Amino acid sequence: MARRRETTRAAIYLRISLDHTGEGLAVERQRADCERIARERGWKIVATYTDNSISASDKAKVRPDYDRMVRDYSNGRFDAVICWDLDRLTRQPRQLEDWIDAATERGLLLVTANGEADLSTDGGRLFARIKASVARAEVERKGARQSAAQRQRAAMGRPPRGVRPTGYTLDGEVISHEAEAVHAIFTAFSKGSSLKAIAAALSGAEQVERDEDDRTLVQRLPHNVPVLPTRSGRPWNPTSVIGILRNPRYAGWSALDGEIVRDSTGAPVQGQWKPLVSDTLWLDVQRRLDDPARKTNRVGTDRKHLGAGLFLCGVCDKPVKTHGGRYRCAGHVMRSRAPIDDLLLSTIRALLARPDLADLLPVQDEHRAGELREAVKKQRDRIARARADYTAELIDGSLYKEIKDGADQEIQRLEAERLMLTAGDASAAVLRAESPVNAFDNADLAETRAVIDTLCTVRLYPAPRGRKSFDPETVEITPRFGTSTARTP
Repeated sequence: MARRRETTRAAIYLRISLDHTGEGLAVERQRADCERIARERGWKIVATYTDNSISASDKAKVRPDYDRMVRDYSNGRFDAVICWDLDRLTRQPRQLEDWIDAATERGLLLVTANGEADLSTDGGRLFARIKASVARAEVERKGARQSAAQRQRAAMGRPPRGVRPTGYTLDGEVISHEAEAVHAIFTAFSKGSSLKAIAAALSGAEQVERDEDDRTLVQRLPHNVPVLPTRSGRPWNPTSVIGILRNPRYAGWSALDGEIVRDSTGAPVQGQWKPLVSDTLWLDVQRRLDDPARKTNRVGTDRKHLGAGLFLCGVCDKPVKTHGGRYRCAGHVMRSRAPIDDLLLSTIRALLARPDLADLLPVQDEHRAGELREAVKKQRDRIARARADYTAELIDGSLYKEIKDGADQEIQRLEAERLMLTAGDASAAVLRAESPVNAFDNADLAETRAVIDTLCTVRLYPAPRGRKSFDPETVEITPRFGTSTARTP
């Protein structure tokens, strides 16, 4: 055992799990008792470590001052630890064993204000281990009670306890400016904006930047997404945006551990709060998030230029890429972007100005969508009746299963048709505007690309040898709603 100094150097550790007022009064009461013990024993306080409003129950929880204290002890800064109670120091048996090792191998003194801890004796170590085990068991029982309460709240459609979601108070009341931002996030993503662009817009990044030729101002960010400071003060990131887009609560559905809570018929439990987006928009966003093409960065990436990945090579029919100020397909096409973009934009404006544009667009049948919602409800009622009959022993299990499986299959078909009727179209805001041309001119890059993709297919062919001027005939623009193919407007 190491020889101690004549004056024992002591460290004080202070912690409470939750400081409701933020004033640190409970910690200060612990400090007074611990300093009194040091005076009575003639110990010199060389450091005080404080973790306020941090739990010791979760081993994954970071306690900055606790970790600093462990490092300082390893470096020989002090010989004794004073804490108000053993469970203030730790509720983790593994951490307690580390301090017991320090007491038996390096002579650490550990004192608590209640006088119960003495790690230098067998009896003291036994008591400490029992107390830590009891504390850990109570943590687990408390966690089980809290989990059961959360499940019950979710099944009743009540707001869950815990971290406040953006857009709502803990009681489920709408916070208007946050709710507007949440709706804008869903809308922008459904229109084709990337997660990165949405995060940048929320963080207040610049809306425009110049391209490589320092000529064209390229609007990169969705203009309808407002700046919304995070509670941590750090910038938004794509992961935070996904967390919002994946949350079923915004569609008005109760959720637990990120999953939609369903009733006995399989229907989503409606939450006791106002939804911020429609269920069809939420489902449409999930479909896009789950799209393998988007996950492999072939679709929905953060595009900077109008035709990158959208225009096709006229030789091999593969999407072209950008290379400096040009569109490029290796070995086939190398074309200047600016005249191609100008030609295409003028062509799209001409298409949008057509008086028969509305007749060419697919009609959203709200009446049919309502019929489908009612049909889904009837199928769920059918499941509920079958379940009641099975409980009353009027039908057997095999018949109940047959009815339920058939109804579930029909529900899936009806929901798929309803989603196709009402799912958000990335170009709908422009195409259905009072003045589609003006809406197109004011659209951000994602919406502009979506409108182009909806209205036409663009193929680029090699420029004729020896010709320096731009030849419009080398750009093939094919309207999707017509039968003719033209290379000029």
